Amino acid sequence: MLLNARSPITSVYQVEVSGWDSSQSFFVEKSDLEWNEESGKRVALSRPVREGSILFVRLLQPTAQERSYPVAYVAEAGSSVANGQFQFRLKQVQPSQCEKQ
Repeated sequence: MLLNARSPITSVYQVEVSGWDSSQSFFVEKSDLEWNEESGKRVALSRPVREGSILFVRLLQPTAQERSYPVAYVAEAGSSVANGQFQFRLKQVQPSQCEKQ
């Protein structure tokens, strides 16, 4: 009997990423967002970004008639990759809960 191991599927989306890099300069850059069930969302950028920085990611949909809106993420676990880019895991920012007084 052959056991089928479920391998995670990775999807790749073209996105526009904006935010402030490690030298506090605002940037806008096109990149690919990799989305995997096990490792989550990752993006590679041409500049270093501090861990904990807020990045805004907007899906680029060439066939969509309506413009997509950016979603806020926190940059986690930055590392450099072979082609000189910096890769970051993204965690979506959750709206804070307001306390009732």
